[in-house]
Amino acid sequence: MQTSFSYDTMPYPSKFFLQTHPDRLATISTFYGMNPPKIETCRLLELGCGNGSNLVSHAYKLPDAEFVGIDLSDGHIEHAKKFAEDLDIKNVKFHQMDVLNLSVEDFGKFDYIIAHGLFSWVPENVRVKTLELYRELLNENGVGYISYNAYPGAHYREMVRDMMLYKTKEIDDPMKQVGDAISFLSILTENASDQNAYKQILQNELKRHFEHDAADIFHDDLSPAYKPFYFHEFAKRLEENDLQFISEAELHALSLGTFPPDVRQLIESQETIIEQEQYSDFFRGRTFRQTLFCHKEIELKRNFEITKIDEFLIASSLNPVGENPDITSKKPQRFVGAKGVGMELDHPLTKAALAYLGSIWGRAVPFEKLLEEGKKILEKDGASVEIEEKDVNTVRAVLTQICTSTDLVELHLFQPDALTTASEKPKVNELASWQLREASNVSTLLNLDLKLDDEVSRHLLKLLDGTRDKSQLKEEMTEFIKTEESVEDKQDLLNNLEGWIDDSIAQLAKLGMFVS
Repeated sequence: MQTSFSYDTMPYPSKFFLQTHPDRLATISTFYGMNPPKIETCRLLELGCGNGSNLVSHAYKLPDAEFVGIDLSDGHIEHAKKFAEDLDIKNVKFHQMDVLNLSVEDFGKFDYIIAHGLFSWVPENVRVKTLELYRELLNENGVGYISYNAYPGAHYREMVRDMMLYKTKEIDDPMKQVGDAISFLSILTENASDQNAYKQILQNELKRHFEHDAADIFHDDLSPAYKPFYFHEFAKRLEENDLQFISEAELHALSLGTFPPDVRQLIESQETIIEQEQYSDFFRGRTFRQTLFCHKEIELKRNFEITKIDEFLIASSLNPVGENPDITSKKPQRFVGAKGVGMELDHPLTKAALAYLGSIWGRAVPFEKLLEEGKKILEKDGASVEIEEKDVNTVRAVLTQICTSTDLVELHLFQPDALTTASEKPKVNELASWQLREASNVSTLLNLDLKLDDEVSRHLLKLLDGTRDKSQLKEEMTEFIKTEESVEDKQDLLNNLEGWIDDSIAQLAKLGMFVS
């Protein structure tokens, strides 16, 4: 690979990816029967670590683990080292080097190896070397992660990408190339003569690009090296390197629950998990995969026993709807999660268990603790509670069904220590404060991804530095809202400001944003 390239001209933006966290990798591999390395003391390598924002966010919360990041860009590595130095993080090291030159002699073997946004955007010789490195550097029971663009959905993106590249083929300046590409795509979308599928594809791609930074578009969609894969092609590459597919980085990504019965039957009739996943992609039109894998010698278990859920910590944002929700009876009660998606449940102990999880959202608890708290809720409401094994199995079965088909219930193996109350002068943790300057998202100490869509919320977070009480916060937020031109509905915000600040601080505390 060349020693000076586009990432030195336009650095990749600061991002962190919870799906690459050791807890996620360990949890999903455990779900499928593995015994992965201990999260708290693991060794993790990131190939193509960018500016270090992802690796630093992991290292900050796992001080006894060891992290190594490599990247070809001098600028990225300088930024990463500065980031770690600013936060005084000693357990992460960054190295400017070419993947092609990496071997086990450099840093030894690792429990987890991740490569996000690398595989589809590098030359073929680098892809070949990358998988060889996983085979060479991954410990015996280690877990690998690679993200890549996938067919058939990537055909749409590839078509639009080719047109944008053609329009901007004579442009060298990255910002101008991105600007002209999006301008051309806008004209195409507006004036496409085919009003059916073609125009819809253009509209979807234009909308997607409007949600991304210029650097995202430049590196992801206008990259000179670009190669999506059908899943079976990627799986074959794993096999050629004595590696095997475990799962996607989101447990529910393998669910067939959204398909009609005849489609599920067709997919499930395929002989191997590789064939099943490939047919699933055909029906989904999948565009992107985040694949976990391990050495081929490991025996995986695809048939999940519901008692396995006892091994995990469980979290959920689901809360019962209504002023007086019916938890104790067998009457259906609707629950809704943080993103507004919900479901109805009629089993009392399950309803009580989920009500408890919703009340402590942000934290995860063992299954046994969940049963205890669910029983307390039922007893508090006056129900006569005798928990039988069939009730426990119902809770197990429902939670398993939810976590394998949606993101409304999460499984974990690791629960970070975090303060969940706010002091008189709340102070946001140092990692989130740094992320706030660099990125659109921040991470809480409970390892949650918090997206801040508006300048008012972002400004409040900036003020929460441990020097202001609520009266001072209200005063400074009032001045900001009055003077900031981008703020809409100023009077409504000002009329409800005190309550909004109280609610915001309480929610941030619950999610583990503050330190003492």
